Amino acid sequence: MLYCVIKSEKEVKQVQTLKQRNFFQSPVLVVFWLFLTVLFSATAEARSPHPSPIPVKSPQKVYVGYYLNRVVNLDLKQNTYWMDFYIWFRWKGPLDPTESFEIMNGYEKWGATQVAESESVRVLPDGYKYKEMHMEYQLSSPLNFSSYPLDEQVLTIQLEDKTFPEEVIQYFPDSADSRYSDELFIQGWKPLKHDVVSSSHFYDSRFGQSLKKKNTYSRITFQLFIARYPRHLHLFKLFLPVGIILVMVGVIFFIPISFFESRVEIAVTGLLSLIALQMVLNETLPPVGYLTLTDKVYYLAYFTVMCSLIETVWVYFSFKRDVRQSRRIDRRSSVVMVIAMPIILLLFFTVFRN
Repeated sequence: MLYCVIKSEKEVKQVQTLKQRNFFQSPVLVVFWLFLTVLFSATAEARSPHPSPIPVKSPQKVYVGYYLNRVVNLDLKQNTYWMDFYIWFRWKGPLDPTESFEIMNGYEKWGATQVAESESVRVLPDGYKYKEMHMEYQLSSPLNFSSYPLDEQVLTIQLEDKTFPEEVIQYFPDSADSRYSDELFIQGWKPLKHDVVSSSHFYDSRFGQSLKKKNTYSRITFQLFIARYPRHLHLFKLFLPVGIILVMVGVIFFIPISFFESRVEIAVTGLLSLIALQMVLNETLPPVGYLTLTDKVYYLAYFTVMCSLIETVWVYFSFKRDVRQSRRIDRRSSVVMVIAMPIILLLFFTVFRN
């Protein structure tokens, strides 16, 4: 009898234990505990002061300098040129920028050469790491011919890090020692000045990586400003034929209107000659979507020849009615041409140059 009672008490305890386990494992209790956890954590955050922002590590500064030796094969139609130059990097930090930089305006990079001064990075006495390279690159930059043949061009070398964004590596110009060689010679051009500028280049693309953010990369640019030299020789070669043709067309005002056919032939011949000269000239320049200074001068010459033809026809019909009136028209037309043409040309080369 005693054994049965003990056994029954053990069974009761086991049943109570199972009930307690089922209670703690019930989903209602789990949800209740989660609610209490979220509530207490939110209350603690509300009572605690605002957390300070995580400090962002400053980017590694890299100082870049250039020394330009030569510029050869300047192709105006292709907007390309070869440059022989030295480039050096100075930095403090763990990242080696010489392993991740890229020349952004390179053209036909398969022909480029790049030779490092030494395979290893040197450490200067001031603590900066240093590496120098000798490069020969064919480069490309958009040229502006709006003031041709008095144009000034800018030849550039654009360098950018292809791996690390601006938050990691930032380029700065080493302007103190950057320059071009005193022996630099470009056929038909004269170096004016140089500059080294740093900028930021934003890429509005993730490059196919949906989890990657759009980054901005640091860029540094070496600029060489050049101008045509000697300028008066370029003006003489280009506009002397135009001036001769306009003088030839202006002679028709002093030819009697009785030689009407001869006056028309001179004007038409001058017009065809101008068209041929401009076609030959345009072959030396790339196709552009704007008027150059040369185009404006040639169009002025076309307009002058057209006015001469209109004046010739006007005088021809006036001659039949009044001989003196026709001669006065010729004299006034010649005076207008002699006075107006130099003034208009002067305006083209000053006010309307660009």
